[in-house]
Amino acid sequence: MRIQKKGVIAVLAGLAVAAAVSASAASLGGAETSDIGANSNTVKAQLATGVRVTWTTAYNQTAGAYVVNGVNLTKATDGSALVLPTGAEVKLTLKKTDGTALGEYVGAVGAAGALTWSTTPAAVKAADVAGVSLVVNGGSVTAAVSTNG
Repeated sequence: MRIQKKGVIAVLAGLAVAAAVSASAASLGGAETSDIGANSNTVKAQLATGVRVTWTTAYNQTAGAYVVNGVNLTKATDGSALVLPTGAEVKLTLKKTDGTALGEYVGAVGAAGALTWSTTPAAVKAADVAGVSLVVNGGSVTAAVSTNG
């Protein structure tokens, strides 16, 4: 029995393509459908009382205007202390009327429940602040509030 040259070449070409495809699949790192997933969680209303944001100002000679030099968070309902979960990260962004960020405060809630700002923005003119966005992330839950004007 004589094997035809064209048939052997076709079989070898098929094996070469199959080997190349297998090698390509192996380079994907072994992703399988069981490796892909999603997770969801319910956001609890840790800021159910609402948040009142107030800030302090001071005249800044370089800016030629009053600038925001500190922010405080309290309960919107009665102005009392806002209790946030230990370990939570807090970000507060000062915004212009159009929603553009002017500067951001970043802080963390320590073991005693005290919020300490670790990052404060450069001089933000108080007259430019039209709203804020606030995110509390961590501790037990995540919550966000935002306002303009």
